Amino acid sequence: MVQVDIPAAFTLGQFFALATKKYLRGEPNLFTSRLLGIFAFYLTFGFIPVGMYFMVGWPAWEVMYVTGWVENTFNNLPVIYFYVGFMMLMIVLGYVGYILGHYWYRKGKDILVVIGATVGTILTLLPFALRWGVWFTIGTYADFVAGTGYSFFKPPFVIGWLVIMLYWVGMTVLFASISNKLSNNLCADRS
Repeated sequence: MVQVDIPAAFTLGQFFALATKKYLRGEPNLFTSRLLGIFAFYLTFGFIPVGMYFMVGWPAWEVMYVTGWVENTFNNLPVIYFYVGFMMLMIVLGYVGYILGHYWYRKGKDILVVIGATVGTILTLLPFALRWGVWFTIGTYADFVAGTGYSFFKPPFVIGWLVIMLYWVGMTVLFASISNKLSNNLCADRS
C-alpha cells in the first residue's frame, strides 16, 4: 500500500544500515560505499517489485481506496507518472534511510539509527491503524464504495499476497544476511 510502502522504504534503509553498522562506521564514502550496491540490488529485486505488483494488480487497494483515479492507466499521463513516481520515491527514500544511517554511524550517533528505524516502523504501521480494516476488501474503487468487493482471504488475491510477501521476506532475509556477512568480511580485511 502506498501509504505503507513509502515509510517502509526509509525504514528498510535504516534496518540495512543496522545490519552493516560495523562496516559503515569505518567507511568514509557515504555515496559510494561498497555495501550500498548490495542495498540497491535489494531495492531493485526485493522491495520495488512488491509495491509494483499490488499497484498494477489492485491499484485502488494499493492506495487504501482513497481514490479510484489510479485504476485507469491507459493514455492517462497523471496516473502513469504517479506509478513511476511511486517507484522512484521508494528507491530514493530507501537510499536516504541507508545513507542517513551511514552518516549517523560515521558521526558516532548510533542511537539515531535505532530511533530512525523505530519511528519508520511506526510510520509504516500507522496507516493500518488510521484506515483500520480497509485492506480486507478487494476490488475496484467502485466496488469498495458500493460494498461489493470480495474478501482479502479469497483467491486469487490471498494466494498472490502470500506468494509476493514470502518472496519479499525471503529476499529481505537473504540480502540482509549477505550485507551483514560482507560487512563483517570487509571489517576483517581492514584489520
